[in-house]
Amino acid sequence: MEFIVDLTMGKLVKWLRIAGYDTIFYNSVKLDKIMDIASKEGRIILTRNSGFIKKERKVLEERGIPHLLLASDSVEEQLKKTANYFKLDLKESSFTLCIDCNKPLIHILKEDVAGKVPEYVYQKYNEFVHCENCKKIFWRGTHRERMEEGLSVL
Repeated sequence: MEFIVDLTMGKLVKWLRIAGYDTIFYNSVKLDKIMDIASKEGRIILTRNSGFIKKERKVLEERGIPHLLLASDSVEEQLKKTANYFKLDLKESSFTLCIDCNKPLIHILKEDVAGKVPEYVYQKYNEFVHCENCKKIFWRGTHRERMEEGLSVL
């Protein structure tokens, strides 16, 4: 599943990407463009904008664009409602996308990260992934453990 998410829900975008779901932002000013992108790319619209849903519900239904109105300000509640509504597995593909640019993460050899990560990280960890788009390197550190815990409580 792929999502297009209201610009006001940046934390939800991050968590959907952590869970491995291709997710992009939309600018709520251009509603026609949002629906075109969702329709062409097969994306699900997630929004907190009840006016958008009320105004465009008929068009969304006619065009077969799945959508979900999220009322909560809490990212935990937003993610829980989205996962339950669309029956998402938040763990199956987790940590496969870059949380910053939404591109696939690729395994990289330990020797290829020498000098690109802190020395203590290089010494402690053996497995690394990187994003070819933004060049960031990731490893299974305490930050990832906290994210895994966040996904498991839902």
